[in-house]
Amino acid sequence: MNSSVLAALPPVMDPRQHADALVPTIAFGVVGVCTFAVYIMMLRRQLIEKVPAIPVLALCANISWEITYAFIYPIYPQMRVTLYFWIPLNLVILFLAVRYGRRDFPSLSRRAYGWLIAGWALFALTFMPLATREFDDRLGVYTTVFVVVFMDAAFVVMLWNRRSTIGQTMYIAILKMVVDVSGAVGLIVWFPDRWLLHQMIAAEVVLDALYIVLLYQRFRAEGVSPWRKI
Repeated sequence: MNSSVLAALPPVMDPRQHADALVPTIAFGVVGVCTFAVYIMMLRRQLIEKVPAIPVLALCANISWEITYAFIYPIYPQMRVTLYFWIPLNLVILFLAVRYGRRDFPSLSRRAYGWLIAGWALFALTFMPLATREFDDRLGVYTTVFVVVFMDAAFVVMLWNRRSTIGQTMYIAILKMVVDVSGAVGLIVWFPDRWLLHQMIAAEVVLDALYIVLLYQRFRAEGVSPWRKI
């Protein structure tokens, strides 16, 4: 790709002004409602089963994203208010996930596990604002898809390592995919020519679908109805 083509590309995160606002508004509204429902179900699972309902490293990255766009690079007001509700809930989920999460790292000592969490949290908390600055990504678009792809892959790895449905439900898995697909619709409407963004979105959907299929198969292998566990 020559320099003239690169120069012709629009600024990294300028929304397309001609995009119909209705579709992104509905899409991100679905994201907000379903994400809150997922958080509540995850918190409930953790309290019942004493095991993380979300991979703890992915959760650290997710909370770092929320802190970045709530306080460091404040996002548009509607989303910022949503983050003010999400962050306290997520911190409770994180506390329980860290408390119960060492069972997902059986080869680590308690001290090594603590250093892993602390080191990764520090990396994530610095990566988000640095990536925002680097990409001029004040809307948190690329950082969002980075976090989501990492999280979706971590769910697949978590299921594989546990070889159990403990801490997981089909409803969380499906709602998580609804969140990702709805967010993808809004982002594609806003940014129809961002190929890296589209690649990351495709990865999200594939990983979500893979996790749903693998989790369903695991429920069947355990002789349990996939739909009775909420």
